[in-house]
Amino acid sequence: MADDNTWSEKSKQSSRGKRPPKDSVDADGFVDGDAVSTPSKRSDTGSSVVRTRSDDGAKKVAKAAATAGQRDVSFQSRLGFPALVGLICLLGIGVVFYAWSTRDGISRPTQADHWHAAYGVYDCTSPDENKYLAPFQSAADETGIHSHGDGLIHIHPFFELSSGDRAQMNHFFNEMGIEVTPEAITLDTGAELVAGTECADGSGPAEITIAHWDFDFQATADDPPKPQIFTDNFRDIKFENDREIYIIAFAAAGTELPQLPPERFVQLDNTSAQREWSGTDDEGNLIPNDTGVTVEGETEDGEPITGTDAVDGDDATSTEDDG
Repeated sequence: MADDNTWSEKSKQSSRGKRPPKDSVDADGFVDGDAVSTPSKRSDTGSSVVRTRSDDGAKKVAKAAATAGQRDVSFQSRLGFPALVGLICLLGIGVVFYAWSTRDGISRPTQADHWHAAYGVYDCTSPDENKYLAPFQSAADETGIHSHGDGLIHIHPFFELSSGDRAQMNHFFNEMGIEVTPEAITLDTGAELVAGTECADGSGPAEITIAHWDFDFQATADDPPKPQIFTDNFRDIKFENDREIYIIAFAAAGTELPQLPPERFVQLDNTSAQREWSGTDDEGNLIPNDTGVTVEGETEDGEPITGTDAVDGDDATSTEDDG
C-alpha cells in the first residue's frame, strides 16, 4: 500500500507540469472551469497581476465606448455642414438689412435721372466787360457727365462710378480736358490762369474758388443768397440737384461775382423744366414746385431763344437730341 501512495503523489506532481488538453483551452488561453494565471512584469515591489475573464469584459466595454465616440464624431461632422450654411445665410441677410437700413435716402442722381447745371468761368484778367469765358467745347462723354458746348453740365450717369455720391465734378473736368486746383486753372485751350496774378480791374491778386447755388432761382433772385464757396478739393464736389449753378472763379478775394450770362439760364430752361423746391418728403426726396416763369433771351451768336416752364418738361424746347 505504501508503494501505491508514493505512485499517486508522483502522478499528481508529474501532471502539474503537463499542458492541458488542447480542446479544453479557449481562444483567450483560459482553461474551462479554471482561472489560468498569466505572469506579468514584476514591479519594483515584486508583485504580479493575475489576468482573469473579467479583464476580457473590460476590454469589450472599452472597445464599445471607443466605437460610440467615433459615431458621435461622425454625427457632429454631418451636423456641422448645414449649420455652417445656415450661419452664412444669416450673415448675408444681416449684411443686406444693414445696407438697406443705412442707405442714403437721396442717393442721386441715378442712371434714370437727367439733370442739368449751368456753369461759367469768370476770369478777372479778361478784357471783356462780363469777364465770363466761352463755354468748353469738348463733346467727350465717357461717364454721362459732360457738356455740348452750351454752358451746361449734363448729368445723366451711365455707370455706378458716376452716379449717386460718385456723381462728382471730377468727371466733368475729365470730359472737358480741364483742371482746377487752388494753384491754377488749366483751360481746354491749354492756357493757364495762375493764382496770384493781378486782376485787370486792379482789385488785387486772383484766387481760385468755385461758387455754388443749389438752384438757379436762387442765383437769379433780386436779393440772392450767398453762394457756397469751395476753396479746394474741387474734383470732389458732388452734384446734388437738377438746375444747380456753378461759377469757377478766378478773382480777387471779396469780389462780388456777377450773374452768369443770361443765355446760360435760357439754355437751362430749354433742357430742364424750371422748378422751385419746397422742402423734402418723409423719405428725404425733394418736392418740386412749378414756377410758371418764362425766360427770354438770345444765344451768344445773337439768336433769340425762349425757355418755357413745364411740369414734365414736355413744353420745354430742347436744342439737342439727347437732352
